[in-house]
Amino acid sequence: MTDSIQIVSLGPGDPELMNLKTVRALEQAETLILRTERHPAAAWLREKGIPFSSLDAFYEEAEDFDALYARIAEKLWQEARGRSLVYAVPDALSDRSVDGIFRLRPEGAAVSVIPGVGYPDAAMAADRSRLSGEGLRAVPACALTEDSYDPALPLLITEADSAALAGDLKIILSGYLEDETEITYLPDLSAPAPERVRLYEMDRQRQYSHLTAFLIPGTEVTERPGCTLEDLDRIMTRLRAPGGCPWDRQQTHASLRPYLVEEAWEAVNAIDAEDPDHLADELGDVLLQIVFHASIARDFDEFTLRDVVSAICRKMIHRHPHVFGDAEFATAREVSDVWEKIKREETGSRTVGESLEDVSSALPSLKYAMKLHKKIRQLPGLRRTAAALAEDLRRLSGSVLADRDTLNGEIMGRLLLACAELCQVCGADGELLLHQAAEEYKKRFRAAENFILSDGKSPESLTFRELSVYFKRVEEGN
Repeated sequence: MTDSIQIVSLGPGDPELMNLKTVRALEQAETLILRTERHPAAAWLREKGIPFSSLDAFYEEAEDFDALYARIAEKLWQEARGRSLVYAVPDALSDRSVDGIFRLRPEGAAVSVIPGVGYPDAAMAADRSRLSGEGLRAVPACALTEDSYDPALPLLITEADSAALAGDLKIILSGYLEDETEITYLPDLSAPAPERVRLYEMDRQRQYSHLTAFLIPGTEVTERPGCTLEDLDRIMTRLRAPGGCPWDRQQTHASLRPYLVEEAWEAVNAIDAEDPDHLADELGDVLLQIVFHASIARDFDEFTLRDVVSAICRKMIHRHPHVFGDAEFATAREVSDVWEKIKREETGSRTVGESLEDVSSALPSLKYAMKLHKKIRQLPGLRRTAAALAEDLRRLSGSVLADRDTLNGEIMGRLLLACAELCQVCGADGELLLHQAAEEYKKRFRAAENFILSDGKSPESLTFRELSVYFKRVEEGN
């Protein structure tokens, strides 16, 4: 006989809400297992003389919910060997243990689901006046995470079986909603009697059980402190829609080009300043540029924000075979080499030389040179040491001037190129180093100028030797 599990929904608790097909499956079950006996249907089964067992003991033994549902699925498939088994859960469409059954299904085994009245149905019936069914999502309390919550849509949180779990939920929700946000508390979905409470009171209620639920209404982005990436996309759509912002509506990819570069550099400056709050703010500006470009592209049917996210996700998975595949690399250098090899495969470049054409010539010159060197250094014979490069720099620097007053442009270019390669070899960002050096030079000059002015002199009237004295005072800190 084929291994078989039939999954039935017991519903929110009232046996009269179970459909005839579910009742027939329960009555005719050769083996009936309840996920939990702490459900009103258990008493009904006893009254009907229908034998069953439960998996409540697993809750006491599991380290976390992921481990719990994996163990439940393994147990059920063990029990289903060579026979048909009926597995009863409160709501088959939202129960996480059901996911495990499908995930661990042995080859050739059969799984079927009998739908029934679910938790969302009971909650909507109890509080329909306040809650639109559009976009309503139901999730067990143990499965809600900060990343999975969309505060713009209504949410039903089921199986809030303890004050501690409700406290965890409150922490997640308070990242998006005001503490005073009004939510609906449903002590028992088997006999829904909705109560209005505030978010901060979520873990202060009188009763918690497997049938306790909370309804969280969807909230407009203008009415809450926390936002999501989807919120930003909706905001940009509204700004660029008829009646939105005239400036935003007239922007193009080309007109936004300077802002993308500017915002990226401001984020770099925040990193240099070691200011996390400022960095978060600047990265938000960078993210805005990405969403802005995606919004423009969507209007012209070029691509969408989903395409942007999907492309980078596929790229990261493909370029990390040691994480998402069977490859094994021992060092970061091996990872870097394989990354470049995969990039060549993606672009169709057959050689290192061809891959140089993939480097954008629109990059700043120093960054452009460094990226070229990075690709060329894939050839072991061209991986010069830092000492060898330093020697080249010394040799080239002696030939920079064709004569006393004339710059040898070719030699100077090679000198700059060698500097870029040295930065690449040493793992330093030459663009940043040059920027930081220029900033430091500016600070030294301003400090020297202040010394000169405080002495009642004019910088323009001093000779190089006299100016050098003031610069030395800056370096000595006096």
